[in-house]
Amino acid sequence: MNTRKPVLILSGASGFIGRHFLDAFKEDFYIYAIARRTQHAAGIAQHKNIVWIRLDIADEQKVKQIVENITRNGGADYFLHLAAFYDFNNQKNTEYERTNVRGTENFLKYCDQLKLKRFIFASSLTVTEFTAPGITITEKSAADAKFPYALSKAAGEKLVESYSDKFPCTIVRQAAIYSDWCEYLPLYSFLSCWLSGSWRSRLLAGKGFSAVPYLHISDLMKFFSAVIKLSETAPNFDKLIASPNQSVSHMEIFNIVAQYRYFHQITPITTPKLIVGIGIIINNIIGKIKKKLPFEKFWMMKYIDWEMKVDATYTYNLLNWHPTPRLTVERRLLFLIDKMNRYPFEWKYRNEMKRAYALIERKNLIIYETLLRESNYIIEEIFEQFVAKENALKFSTYQKLDLDTLFMRIEYMFHMLENDIRTGDRSNILDYGQHLAEERYLEGFDLQEVISAVELTGKVIVNCLLEQPKLLEMEQSIHEEITFTIQILIDKIEDTYEYLESTGMEPKSNAVRDEPAKSLNLPGKLN
Repeated sequence: MNTRKPVLILSGASGFIGRHFLDAFKEDFYIYAIARRTQHAAGIAQHKNIVWIRLDIADEQKVKQIVENITRNGGADYFLHLAAFYDFNNQKNTEYERTNVRGTENFLKYCDQLKLKRFIFASSLTVTEFTAPGITITEKSAADAKFPYALSKAAGEKLVESYSDKFPCTIVRQAAIYSDWCEYLPLYSFLSCWLSGSWRSRLLAGKGFSAVPYLHISDLMKFFSAVIKLSETAPNFDKLIASPNQSVSHMEIFNIVAQYRYFHQITPITTPKLIVGIGIIINNIIGKIKKKLPFEKFWMMKYIDWEMKVDATYTYNLLNWHPTPRLTVERRLLFLIDKMNRYPFEWKYRNEMKRAYALIERKNLIIYETLLRESNYIIEEIFEQFVAKENALKFSTYQKLDLDTLFMRIEYMFHMLENDIRTGDRSNILDYGQHLAEERYLEGFDLQEVISAVELTGKVIVNCLLEQPKLLEMEQSIHEEITFTIQILIDKIEDTYEYLESTGMEPKSNAVRDEPAKSLNLPGKLN
């Protein structure tokens, strides 16, 4: 009996949808979870069926390496490509081309060897320009919207279609995805304003007719499950829509919110476009002064009072899937508002802080990948400083070691620091600090010599990183990742030495028990 779980590659695993997918399907699939963020930072618990791979998908050579490693481990059945860049500034950004287009193409180039049953590409309903009379978005609608995100997703769709003769591909155009914690920025912004009790809490842009379709994250998980189950019988290439056919207007949401807050209907203040535009300009000027820009941007005026009309009948019939009536945004709003009121800190964290942490994690990934690239140079530089004549007094005991042993120890320490940055989990470096202190104490190393060795290692790494042109603006992040970790390591060494001395344990010479450094570039079964 074949008990092998199907294997799925998931890009964008640390994002909103990716995290929910892992939670929903970690028992059903063996998942290679690809993300820029660490597993720890993304809040994803360790699991026997999840292999976490930290990767910048725009790096073609790294993507190639990952795919080849997965292929050697037996390949994959499905690929769900969620990774994408988006922000609400709606301005040109190199990340749209770099991540959304080049990153997608990098995977497609090498996926043929995986023998996929289906490549699923997450797109958006917004790729279609809907602000024209009589437009209803269907699976066949053109990807003709002209703003930066839509252009990058349209380019991604074309790439996916061009590779569909090599392996089956499905493009999924998604509605506005939300959860019971909201986690969809426009809706979060509306609720925050309308429940604030401020003078703005009754304002509606235009006549309040702006409307988009909302899909609950639980329904999206059922949608992906249906796509995967039909992989072998579905068309070799297809475009599907993950959305209800009904859009919900700002006015409808406002009325539900008002009913909850005031227990009766209140009349909103509808605001002409001209006034809205002036207000947006003023708020953004104030935001720049306060260094906290508002959600509302001038480009949003184009969509005031336009309804996004959708007809996903083809998708419903093909998948035998429909949005669940009890999960419509109109019915779930009370659950959202209740969580907002009962758990304000968790609510704010999920809707605001996670995005801020994601930006930090992108910087950390750049640091990590630089360490990978420069590892040989850094290790050799540390070694040269350990054996330098001018450091004979500072590292007198280290210089008595066999050179191969010394090099091995330096390499091992470097890889432990490197792994700490990759995983974002400092528990490993604390365990290493205790082990290191115990070993050096037994060998008769003076505490200050061990501390000086750790400090030197950190100093060389920091200096090397700061020599990299693209890291010049990341000095703070470098110190947070390296200097702070080094200090934690030193504190653990000092604590361990103090404890060992208090026990009266006598040092023993020649007690070297270090193991050779192992490759820590890939996690889990990819090693």
